Amino acid sequence: MSKQSSTDAPDDAEPPHREQIRVVALGAVRRDDELLVFEDESEEVGTYYRPLGGGVEFGEHSVDALRREFREELEVELTKVHELGTFEDAFRMNGEEYHEVHRVYGAEFVQQWPYQMDSFTAQEPETGEELDCLWKPLTDFTDGEETLFPEKLPDVL
Repeated sequence: MSKQSSTDAPDDAEPPHREQIRVVALGAVRRDDELLVFEDESEEVGTYYRPLGGGVEFGEHSVDALRREFREELEVELTKVHELGTFEDAFRMNGEEYHEVHRVYGAEFVQQWPYQMDSFTAQEPETGEELDCLWKPLTDFTDGEETLFPEKLPDVL
């Protein structure tokens, strides 16, 4: 009979995001007056949008995480990366509680293909989840027509 190590989680353990703050690096890439976002939905807000990016790993700087995420999801390189701000949100999504700190960077693509397409699909390598990416006019978010996360991002764009 083997003993359960202290690192093994019991079957009834909370999901890893519970009671943890997740740091996320997001890239605000623009095409004229449009922002590249992915579209998703939740029980709480319905359809919403968020810039592409992902979690920062332990020991990784957020700007390096941003570059890694864009390489993994879109196979593109970023240039002219600059900090736009840090935002913090505690929220419910599909019945689960989350707490995230968003490090948001403005950037441009080295490759031109994303600018030439109005929408495309990216794939999250860890989960295999497909992300529906599209260019949305900034006015959709500043006029309050659509929901963008982080919610205060339109103020700095």
